[in-house]
Amino acid sequence: MATTRADADIRQDVLEALTCDIRVDASNVDAEVVGGVVHLRGTVPSYFEKRTAADIVNRIKGVVDVVNELRVQPVTPRRDEDITIDVRAALKRDVWVDEDKVEVKTVGGVVYLSGTVESYTEKSYAEADAWSVVGVIDVVNNIVIAPKPTRTDEEIAAEVRNDLARNIRIDPTRIQVSVMNGTVYLRGTVSTIEQKWLADEVAWWTAGVRNVVNELQVQPAPDVGR
Repeated sequence: MATTRADADIRQDVLEALTCDIRVDASNVDAEVVGGVVHLRGTVPSYFEKRTAADIVNRIKGVVDVVNELRVQPVTPRRDEDITIDVRAALKRDVWVDEDKVEVKTVGGVVYLSGTVESYTEKSYAEADAWSVVGVIDVVNNIVIAPKPTRTDEEIAAEVRNDLARNIRIDPTRIQVSVMNGTVYLRGTVSTIEQKWLADEVAWWTAGVRNVVNELQVQPAPDVGR
C-alpha cells in the first residue's frame, strides 16, 4: 500500500530542492510541513521565483498541498504610478485582452484588477500581464467573468466530465462534477496534488465557466494485487 512520509523528511527535501535550484533565491525562504501540507514563507525578489518555488515543491514525494505565503520583495521598488502605466501598456499589447474592459489600480506595489470579461482566458492573461511588470509585489484579480452567450449548467458539466476523461493523467472515476449558475464544483479524490490542479485547470478552461470550487482531496490510490 501507499505510505505516508514524515513531515520532517518532506521539509528537508523541500529546503534542499529550493536551495539547489538556480531559478530561486531561497536565502530568505522557509517551510513548515503539517500533515503533508507545505507552507512556504519568507521573501523572494520576483513573482517568477514565487511561482517557481511552488512548482518545485509540488513535485516532491509526500506533498499533499502547497500554501504559498511567499512575499515578493523587489530589489528596487518602483512608484505605483509607473507600475500602473506599465500594466496598462502590457494589457494593450496582449491580443487576448480587451484593455478597455479592465481597470488597473496600484497601491504599495499591489496591482488591483477589476472589470468584466467574457472568458477565463482573458481574466487569466490579464493577471499574467500584470505579474510580468517589474516592481509588482502582488496581484489581486477581481475581474468578473460574464460569458456570452451563456451555456446551461448541464452543458458545462458534460464538457468538464468529457475533458477529464480524455486526460490520461487523471482518473475521472474518482471525481464528481456538478455545476450551479456557472460555478463548477469538483469533489472526490485524486492520487497527487498535481492531479488536483490539473482537474482545476480543465474546469477553468471550459467555455461558460464563471468560477471553480476545487474540493478534491489528495488520497493516493492503494496498490493493487499486493
